[in-house]
Amino acid sequence: PTLRRAVVKQNEGFSGIGNALFPYDDAPSGRALTSWIEAELPHRLRFEAPNETWDHYIEKLARTGGIVEAFVETDGPDEIRSPSVQCHIDPAGTVQIISTHDQVMGGPSGQVFLGCSFPADNAYVQDIQAAGHRIAAVLRDRDVVGRFGVDFISVRRANGWEHFAVEINLRMGGTTHPYLTLQALTSGSYDTASGEHRTAAGESRSYVASDNLHNPAYSGLTPDDLMDIIAENNLTFDHTTQQGVVFHLIGALSEHGKLGAVCVADSRAKAESLLRQAVASLDKAAAE
Repeated sequence: PTLRRAVVKQNEGFSGIGNALFPYDDAPSGRALTSWIEAELPHRLRFEAPNETWDHYIEKLARTGGIVEAFVETDGPDEIRSPSVQCHIDPAGTVQIISTHDQVMGGPSGQVFLGCSFPADNAYVQDIQAAGHRIAAVLRDRDVVGRFGVDFISVRRANGWEHFAVEINLRMGGTTHPYLTLQALTSGSYDTASGEHRTAAGESRSYVASDNLHNPAYSGLTPDDLMDIIAENNLTFDHTTQQGVVFHLIGALSEHGKLGAVCVADSRAKAESLLRQAVASLDKAAAE
């Protein structure tokens, strides 16, 4: 009776595209609810994907399957976040925690993956690592092998954080590429005890990453233009300090005005500052 919204998820959706929200405003109670939902569903369902239609959405849902779950709401000023944990199960059944992230979400109802920061907040990193281990044990018993991720909705209550595991992705996800980039750049590894990435020299590194730096004004900028922007604004990765910026998705820049970046530093605050500097430099060049 207290449910305000439900979320419909297609099995083959990705990055939140394939999700849709159903509000229960003015819903009747009791036996009348089922027929009310059937009548209202085509009109009330709000899609995360732009330009999605009811006919197309429901056809894919019927073909590929999906689920419906309660949409986690906040009460008043409660803060809500979307952390995730990445795990690996080897053929011998050994479970490894690979990384944790706080995901950056967008879209009409905040369900579309836009980027992430690493590692997850220290206030709950051990909580989601422990949850990842428990989930991995169940998957191992079902003969799952390889890499997977678990997404959470986490709500800060008066007495601490409450976590809801909402999705298991049995594949590489949006957080995989930036962490592999960090590993390649620093020759380091993830330390589960501290919840941090340690370089080969034992130093802690954080990053902020986005695969959705999008601005229509960027359209027309060439890879050569990007190289000039990088050089003029010192947006390189310094291998001596093991900090800096790495751009990717460069092939989408000219046509779609979109690219990605991984900004690595010795603190999240510095990594966020690098990302702001990168965006400001791109915006300035696009306006010239």
